[in-house]
Amino acid sequence: MLSSSLDSTRLTFELDQLREAAQKYSYHDAGTHGVWPRLVWERRNQSPVARIDDAVEFLGKWKALRFKGGKTAFRRICAAWLRRNRTDFESLQGRVLYSLAPEDFQTILTISSSFRDCGAPPTTFGKALHFFLPETVMLWDQAIVRNTYKLRPDPESYVSYQRFGWKLLHHVTRNKTINALRQLERDHARTVGYFEPITMIFDHLAFSPKLSTRAVAALGGPSQAFSEDL
Repeated sequence: MLSSSLDSTRLTFELDQLREAAQKYSYHDAGTHGVWPRLVWERRNQSPVARIDDAVEFLGKWKALRFKGGKTAFRRICAAWLRRNRTDFESLQGRVLYSLAPEDFQTILTISSSFRDCGAPPTTFGKALHFFLPETVMLWDQAIVRNTYKLRPDPESYVSYQRFGWKLLHHVTRNKTINALRQLERDHARTVGYFEPITMIFDHLAFSPKLSTRAVAALGGPSQAFSEDL
């Protein structure tokens, strides 16, 4: 878990540390990850309405439907959410986290708050949003992400985590271009046997207490890493 008192000396975190986190992640062969390429990545450009069945399968395998009503409730919640947020959703579809603008994070707050208000618990809307926008937002759960970074389960904290990802990606490429991230994605795909965007590679960081602590420290500590400033 993330240390509550980070060393006052700022630790460095570079692209090599993100690569190290991806290499140390040991669950690519697990059954949950086996469905990710098929359900999430390969079908990401299909209509979201047509993907609700895939979303149910994905969220079920990724343990995100453990609330009252389960699959049936999620279908209702998701249909209502899509009706209310279609325009905002489409404005983010296909966008990559690295290239988001400040106003895009406000849109993410809007759609995540709406998902919650429609009845989706935090882990459910956090994983569902990644399912529908895999290049744009990172996965969000209690067991790993929120516990590691000591974040609250509300949409505001969900967006602060996405901003953290944006900041760290710009930090590790400050003397490079986005091509450095593309190369990391290609190298990672050769290693694990299927493509994962940088949002998924970034997710692996949370599984390493040492590297995640180092990443937060490199951005100036939690108050700066998870602030609203970009």
